Amino acid sequence: MTMAVGTANGDAIRDIGTDPTIAFNKDQASGLVGRQYYHVYTHFSPLITQDSDANIVPYLAESYEVSDDYKTITFYIRKGVKFADGTPLNASILKFNFDRLLNFGYNESYQKSKFTPAMYYDYSEAPDESTFVIHFTQGWSEMPFDLSRHQFGYFISPLDVDPAWDIKGVLKSDKKYNGLGPYYVNENESISKEKVVLQRRDSWRNDLDFDKPKLDKIIIVLIQDPQTAVMALEKGEVDYICRYWNAPLDSLLKLKEDPKISIETYPESHMYFIRTAYWKEPFNGSEGIAFRKALCCALNRTEMVEGAFYGYALPATDSMGLSPRLRSDVPQCCQKGYDFNLDEAKQLLSEAGWNDTDGDGILDKDGKDLRSLDFVITSSTDLVWQKDLALIVQSQLRKIGIDVKIRSLESAAYYDLQKSGDFDMLMTYNMGRGFPASQELKWFNYKKLYGKLDYYSDQNGTLEVAVTNSQGAVSKEERDRYLCQASDILFEEAGVIPLVYEMEYAVMSSDVKGFKFGPSMSSYYLDHVEDCWIED
Repeated sequence: MTMAVGTANGDAIRDIGTDPTIAFNKDQASGLVGRQYYHVYTHFSPLITQDSDANIVPYLAESYEVSDDYKTITFYIRKGVKFADGTPLNASILKFNFDRLLNFGYNESYQKSKFTPAMYYDYSEAPDESTFVIHFTQGWSEMPFDLSRHQFGYFISPLDVDPAWDIKGVLKSDKKYNGLGPYYVNENESISKEKVVLQRRDSWRNDLDFDKPKLDKIIIVLIQDPQTAVMALEKGEVDYICRYWNAPLDSLLKLKEDPKISIETYPESHMYFIRTAYWKEPFNGSEGIAFRKALCCALNRTEMVEGAFYGYALPATDSMGLSPRLRSDVPQCCQKGYDFNLDEAKQLLSEAGWNDTDGDGILDKDGKDLRSLDFVITSSTDLVWQKDLALIVQSQLRKIGIDVKIRSLESAAYYDLQKSGDFDMLMTYNMGRGFPASQELKWFNYKKLYGKLDYYSDQNGTLEVAVTNSQGAVSKEERDRYLCQASDILFEEAGVIPLVYEMEYAVMSSDVKGFKFGPSMSSYYLDHVEDCWIED
């Protein structure tokens, strides 16, 4: 299979032969460092992982146990797992890798991003060869979920670094592909920054008859421009476009009619929504709550699904960010949202004091009108559909007397607004099933964690407290209680304006069979492309 990957800055494929346990930005005297996409096939073998619905399932670990206080997790390692050179995996090797990752290789970047396992990591131990135990200074109920994420799936042998068993040791050049994955890089056919050719090898998966790959060869090619990747697929030059660098939405209508191309879809909880300047007019105070509720009721999300997403989305009318319908780990109490109801929207606006007193079609209040509200989107090439979505929002709000002006900013300026708050309305999104449910609410204690403006904050600060408590909860019951509190506040005060859930989609040759989705777009590494096959 030939697979297209690519980003605007071209970093999907860098130098061939890097160490996945050391971050790109880490200063190391010698050796190539940094995790890359091809490591999914040469090294990725997590202790626990996620299925398509983000349920945790065993992988390297046959089973695991979590302490009552969620400070300790014990893994029982699958017997017979070996590195490519035959070195058996044991608990001491896992301890070396976790210490290397969290105390050295990715310590700085994980601390900066407030990655919970890194912040609370205390120590790990190997009481025997098949038992690996991790201890944290503080427990949290979503600890197993966090450990099932890709950051903890890339292991190397401590014998492969110089000095051996040194967590700061340099990976030997002849051991750069000695991972637990079922593929190695064929350097003779690979070209740095252009393509990586992966060849299947005998591995522990074959020995244990466990998750055996079907593809003998995977070719990863860098195609930075998404439209160019689509043309390559149409010409038969590639078999699949990796969905992290997906085909543009506006190309799907044409591709759908091509019998040589297949488009697979899967519902996702990845929501697009509008955050508002809740600290100023017309969004602040009790009248601001009524105003935001009016916006929620005024938007026809079905029209957005068809007009901006060509049907590849779902209306976000059932929640304020956490959907029990789309996430099995979200309690039913979070199922609260706003349906399209123009009469209700108009009534709420009137209650907030906004009426068209001069007959110009624009609502006004106390001598001020709702003309030229600043609506910010990004011009990022990865999010080109935002303009279409913004135009639909603009048109729908105009029908109830609200005039918004769309301002499109490049990515850097767009993210700068997260601190400055120089906007009235701003289109944004959450991350979907690939992240724990409580972490999907981190936008509401953003200031506390990252020094940026919270996406919404109620006047007495109860939302931030509920979100923070959900993240530190040490039982599912406690976590769910705080998730319910946060969802109640967001619903009762219309803290954000939900729009749509983007559908997961994958574009490939119709000859590709057996494709299965990972839980979210950000979990593309769990699509397990190696389990597909090409049918002639």
